[in-house]
Amino acid sequence: MSTSLELLLQMGRLALKDKTVLITGGSGDIGKASAILFKRAHCNVIITGSNRDKLDKALDDMTHGDGGGSGKVWAFQCDIRDRKEVEEMVRKTVDECPPIDILINNAGYALNATAPFWEQDTADLESVMNVNLTGLMNVTHAVMRHHMMVRKPQPTGTIVNLSSITGHQAPLKEFFETSYHTSKAGVEGFTNVLRHETVGTNIRVLINRPGTVRTEFHTRRNLYDLDKTDGFLGGMCPLAAEDIAVSVFWQCLQPERISVITMETLPTAQRSLYAADKEYEQRNGVGKCDEWQR
Repeated sequence: MSTSLELLLQMGRLALKDKTVLITGGSGDIGKASAILFKRAHCNVIITGSNRDKLDKALDDMTHGDGGGSGKVWAFQCDIRDRKEVEEMVRKTVDECPPIDILINNAGYALNATAPFWEQDTADLESVMNVNLTGLMNVTHAVMRHHMMVRKPQPTGTIVNLSSITGHQAPLKEFFETSYHTSKAGVEGFTNVLRHETVGTNIRVLINRPGTVRTEFHTRRNLYDLDKTDGFLGGMCPLAAEDIAVSVFWQCLQPERISVITMETLPTAQRSLYAADKEYEQRNGVGKCDEWQR
């Protein structure tokens, strides 16, 4: 473990110990990395996901892995697109878990980023919007109603919504990300309005915008065309899931009086959505990039 990460964890153990964190998409790359990090800080961690096998694997990694941490862990299977399932899941957390202090809306994906909007299946477009935006709103609504807004003496909590640098910059034509970009732009708008609506409470509403991260997300969005994925990621030492977990963790450990409203975390080689240094790894050595990602 790097010295900087160990120091961050020490800060987290002071600021976040015994806090309860709910992470959607907790069996995926960034979600699981976040769950493990918060557990190492002695938080109670609740993860949700739609795939029972992946949830069980993530739960096992959190429980028996080498991360440690004294917090309790739970895993609830839930399709966040289904409002009734979400309501039932959150009611279970009321009965079985401590009150939720932190909500990390991490669940999200892209589909069929290989064709322009008019050539894509409308079912794919609808699915992306329903997970990335409607699902996020479903979970936030239920958690606020049953956990955060009922806190005494006043409503309290932290909400971190995972957006993307594409949420406020339209991707280039060749990225074919109409549905994904639109969903993340919606997340940005929802987050900003909710932050205003929670004036008079101690609820923080934050956004985290990852840049390019080497996860299953990119292979899935390219319909598992590995050559296309490698062509997109190659050369610029993309982030690891753990890097985004650290940035979310850092937002959450700030004192309650401080809101890091927006956090953007990009590979150094990715200067913007439109400019990437594809020779970065060659100049610095692929081995060095591998070392950084460990």
